[in-house]
Amino acid sequence: MQDNVLMPGDAAGNYDKKWTKTFDLKFLILWLVLFAILLSWTLIFDPDLFDAKEFFLKSVVKLFVMMILALGGGVLCRHYCNIDEKGYITSSKNNWFKVNYTRKIQHFAAYLVPLLSPPTEPFGILPHLWESLFVLFMFLVLIKPIREFSDFFMLQFNSLDRVEDRPNTLKWIVLGNMLPGLLIITVFKQLFETYLNLPMLATIVVLTVAIGDGLAEPVGTYFGKKKYVVPSWNLKNRYVRSYAGSACVYIAALVFLVLFREQFANPQEFWSAMILFPPVMTLSEAFAPHSMDTPIMMMVGFSLLFGICAIL
Repeated sequence: MQDNVLMPGDAAGNYDKKWTKTFDLKFLILWLVLFAILLSWTLIFDPDLFDAKEFFLKSVVKLFVMMILALGGGVLCRHYCNIDEKGYITSSKNNWFKVNYTRKIQHFAAYLVPLLSPPTEPFGILPHLWESLFVLFMFLVLIKPIREFSDFFMLQFNSLDRVEDRPNTLKWIVLGNMLPGLLIITVFKQLFETYLNLPMLATIVVLTVAIGDGLAEPVGTYFGKKKYVVPSWNLKNRYVRSYAGSACVYIAALVFLVLFREQFANPQEFWSAMILFPPVMTLSEAFAPHSMDTPIMMMVGFSLLFGICAIL
């Protein structure tokens, strides 16, 4: 592994390469393939789902809400950071405001908004998969030919484009974060609904990851005196984290366990989770590779809570 440590704001590349030779084209093909598979699966095994027009309408509304949040993040970025002639942020590690903060807002929306479903909506694996595909569509419209054509989409891209991740921002978000994260949420939400009848426990994990990990970066940047480094998922660079930032995950885990304590079936489940969940989530965030911390934390958190509730 190269000894190349990148701090927040250190530019690692650019977007000069032709988009058809990058991940953007692969992402477009991947999304279309997933759409064709899911459409076929639904038509064969659950065609009645297409009669649930309200479900799909609400999914579109959720997608719109996520886009508006991303747009707001992009406006905020441009207010505090400079842009180049194509609209890309040109912040540096000396800027007090960084894209790293608004990126967390978009992650939070992408993971949490699909969970905000009323009890009357269709249950099962297929509705969850359709919602995940809608979330991926929000990132699909940010590929290079679209974002450079429309300032509306470039602003959304601005809100997640950490300069230290370039030119792999979208690739790492989709392959290292959103795709595995959404798949994990879909599977475990189904497990919590079907086998435990405790669907709200899944929200504890998502909130812990979204809020705890989301606060870790700004807290670590401004208050984290003691640092440590972790590798990127491709092992080419190393990135800085802080103990103060990781402590945010521990605190968030405690807070959301207490807030959702009534969702546990018995006190034994709750107190076991209080003892095990916060430290395990903190360690999973601390040791996860850069840009893969979210799916790793979710996998660990969901597995731990499910195991506790299944046993006790």
